[in-house]
Formats: sequence, C-alpha cells, structure tokens
Amino acid sequence: MPSNKLVRSLGSALLALLLAFNAPAQVAPAEAEGVALIDEGGTARARQLAIRDALEQLGLRSAARVDVAAGSGARPAGKPLESSRVQPGAEFDNYKVVREWQTGQLLHVRVAVKEEEARPRGNVNLAYRKKIVVTPFHVRSSPQLDDIDNIATRLPQELLRRMGETGKFLGKDSPYVIAPGTTGPAADTAAVRRIAALYESQFVISGEIIDASNFGKPAYYGLLKKDARRIEIAFYVHDGLSGALVARRTVVAEGVGERRIGRDKPFGSASFAATPFGGAILRALDEGIAQITRDIAPLPFMAKVVQVQGERIFIDAGSTSSVTPGDQLVLYRSDARQQVYGNDPLVPLGTVEAPLGTVAIVQVQPGFAIGRIEPASAAKQVSAGDLVRFDVAVSP
Repeated sequence: MPSNKLVRSLGSALLALLLAFNAPAQVAPAEAEGVALIDEGGTARARQLAIRDALEQLGLRSAARVDVAAGSGARPAGKPLESSRVQPGAEFDNYKVVREWQTGQLLHVRVAVKEEEARPRGNVNLAYRKKIVVTPFHVRSSPQLDDIDNIATRLPQELLRRMGETGKFLGKDSPYVIAPGTTGPAADTAAVRRIAALYESQFVISGEIIDASNFGKPAYYGLLKKDARRIEIAFYVHDGLSGALVARRTVVAEGVGERRIGRDKPFGSASFAATPFGGAILRALDEGIAQITRDIAPLPFMAKVVQVQGERIFIDAGSTSSVTPGDQLVLYRSDARQQVYGNDPLVPLGTVEAPLGTVAIVQVQPGFAIGRIEPASAAKQVSAGDLVRFDVAVSP
C-alpha cells in the first residue's frame, strides 16, 4: 500500500501536469520590418515613419480591408478595369523595437507586437499622398511688402511645409516662376508641364500676392480709425500632366494694429506671427491651404511609369506616397497628340487616354514601387511615361 506521502507527491505532480496542459500557450510576438528615407527631417523623423510602416504591415496581417473603385475604361472582352486598395483593418498601441539599422539613406526598424493585442482600426485612411511642387508667388506691388523678407519665395515655402504636415502631400519647391496672366492664372500650360515633369509632381501650385495695402479701419462707432493692413492672396492649382487650371482660390485677411512687420522677423516664425499683419498673412495662408486641400482631395492619385522590365513596371511613387503591396492601379497611355480644347483654343483641357490594363503592386520602396502588369499580354504595349492611377479618390 503506498504511503500517504507518496500519494500526496503523485497528486501534486498530476495537478501540475493538468495545469500545464490547461495554461494558455505562449505565442511568439509577430515581427515586421519598416523602412523610411532619412531626409531633411533627420533620423528621428525617419524612425517614426519606419515604425509606422512596420505597424501597418502587422495590421494587414491581423486584418485587412479591401476597397474597390471601378475604372473608366474596359478591356476588349468587356470586363471593367478596377482600382483596389488593401488597408490595415487592425492596429497596435504597444510595440517593441527589436532592431534598428541603416543602409545608405534608408533607415530600417524591426518591430515586434503581440497579435492578441490588436484592435480594430476604426477610421481607415484611404488617401494616397499626392505629389505637389510650389513655385515662387508673383508680387503685384513690391513696395507694399518691403518690410517682409523675400515673401515671394518664403510664403510658398511655408505653404509647402504646412501642406506636408497634413500627411496628405509630398512636396518640392521650384525656383522657376510661373507668371500669371492678365486675368490671374498662367496661360502658359507648357511651362506648367515642364515644371511638373522636372519635379515629378502631379500638381503645380503657384500664386500671386495681389494687395498688401494700409487703410484706416473704423472703430468706436466710426468716431476713430485704427491702423490696419490687408493681405489678398490668389492661389492657383494646375494639373501637371495637361497644364490645365484645376482650382483658383482668393483669400483676404486683415491685421489691425502695427502695420509694419520688419525684415528681422523670419517669415512664419513666432515673432512674425506675433505681429498683427504677420498673423493675418498666416491666417490667409491656412485658409488657402484648406481650400486647396479640398480641391485636390477628390482628384485621383496618379504616378508615372519610369521603367519596364518584361511584365514588371516601376512607378515613381512608393511607401512615402502610401503605396502598399497589394494595391491595384489602372494603367493608361496618354496621347499628347490628342489634346482636347474648350472655348480657349490655346489652353487644352487635357489629353485623350487609353486604358491598357492593371498593375498589381508587389514590392515597395520609399521612392518607387514595382508592379506586375495584368494581363501579361499588355506588357508589350507599356513604356516609360505611361500612367497608373487610382481612379476614384476616397477621402479619409
């Protein structure tokens, strides 16, 4: 007969074994590698972008959302072409950086998460980051603005910085001026197209500072007048492919109080914004940016084919433009010889396009992406300079 001590020992061992079987299994953390370009924002900014890239990959593994937009063209067999986008359906609040390293100007960050901590992603951002280039603004009356340091270039540069901070645009600034016409926006569509091609941008933003005059603003029931100054700015958005005007916006703001800013106050700085007229200029700028953003939002994202290798093509948009593996874009051939004109025979409305097929993105780098042409038979028709497009832009 076994002793009580032996029975207790066997019972304890059996209990430990049962607990081990019933204990939840320890799941290894899921890992992904994010990549970002080290640019003017430095390593810290690149680290944030690389971590975000890795977390989006992990979110796709946990859950994904697919949005489809029917294209405007159709294949010979009658099957409509479609744009589609795969977006993460889950996100993670907690993560651990496993490893970080640099190759050239690229920063790599490997991130680990616990998949059981994934939570549904409520507001899925479907917006690609569209490429813009800004040009110096024309100043209608330079003497009015002799108290501001080089506003013709500083204002568009500040516009570019603020638009970039929205996360919806990738921007560059150009030193080439697009001179406005007598009625406002430039009629030189060829100049617009050249600048867009030079800076690989979908949209070109130019503008004009129309007025910066002083006036007396009535105060105290009209008994007195306060020193005041107004700023009137016109913003012009052009399509880089055709050179056509997409949007024209004019904004007016007033500053009451000290009229002169002083060239010692850098444009957009805290000291600049603290002056009544400097604050008015920045308010006008923000209002213009808000209107431009609304104008561009419904327009489709577009990129160019820069290289063709058999059934694979390379496009000039990558992870920095929010392009991700699994995206499907419609491929077009634009015929510059077939320009479409409206009432003005000198200003084209656009060019005739012919759909060639679709491109499924298979690999993404910060500045470019690689796609596979479908159907494969269409690859022989594709060449550098053709376009890929997400036909319907979906607002975030």
